[in-house]
Amino acid sequence: MKRITVLSDLSERIEYNIPELPIYARCDPLSIFPDCRCPCHWHRDLEFIHVINGDLHHFVNGRVTVLHPGEGVVVNSSRLHYGFSPTRQDVRFSCAVISPSLFEHLTPSVTARCERAFAQHMDDCLLLTPDVGWQQDVLMGIERVVRLAPGGGVRGSENRTDMSPLPAVAAAIELCDMVLDRFRPNGGDGPGEDESIEQRNRMSVLGMTGLIQHRFRDPLGLDDVAAAGGVSRSQCCILFRKYVGRTPNEYLTERRVEEARRLLRETNGSITEIARACGFSTASYFVNVFRKRVGVTPGAFRSRP
Repeated sequence: MKRITVLSDLSERIEYNIPELPIYARCDPLSIFPDCRCPCHWHRDLEFIHVINGDLHHFVNGRVTVLHPGEGVVVNSSRLHYGFSPTRQDVRFSCAVISPSLFEHLTPSVTARCERAFAQHMDDCLLLTPDVGWQQDVLMGIERVVRLAPGGGVRGSENRTDMSPLPAVAAAIELCDMVLDRFRPNGGDGPGEDESIEQRNRMSVLGMTGLIQHRFRDPLGLDDVAAAGGVSRSQCCILFRKYVGRTPNEYLTERRVEEARRLLRETNGSITEIARACGFSTASYFVNVFRKRVGVTPGAFRSRP
């Protein structure tokens, strides 16, 4: 299983292939994430996905798109997103996550291109299909970055961090150059009232998810979560469904189960102690929720090799 580090504001702390080079590039199965669902997150980096096999459901800022084999997506900077399979069917995909710091300050014109492309009123994502010439080029470019990146996920090169990084940097910059000017305004020619509302909504979501990340051990109610975002109970549920893809209670439960997984793996605490440490009211309730979410009891999960 892969654990990604998501901070209280839902930003991901990306573990690049090598720390000195802000490029993440691997080919992995979706099953590296619990329940075949990546946690909801955002980052400044552009994210490129190419589906190899299986159907990947991909969420970006409230919209879910089903990506079939051979298709892909480019997620714009600072957008909430995650991939998942509602039926827990495995999916294999290539992923390249590239920091704008590689190129955004090269020249004033490049800086201007980046600022325009990454603005909040621009497209949240670009869908990719092999039937369109430039999109096929992007899909091939994703595979090139994965192949060239030191420590990438190509068979036989998983541990090759001694590879020269220069070809990967060149391929990553070329890949970003292919898409920067493809982002279009998503509702007008520039920022306006709609963008201000969108920004307020996202800030509310970050406040509410941040509260849950910090205080998931406490007996939180819907009123507590809504207050953290400065919204009503009904608006809280609407915003969670739009931006996080589930209800506040589902998100809270997932966070508690995630912590329970960690404690079961890393400590010798009893089931009762772990239930209490994760915010569950009773051990029996914890066992029922854990079994429903994970498919096995906490005891069976702990005994896995």
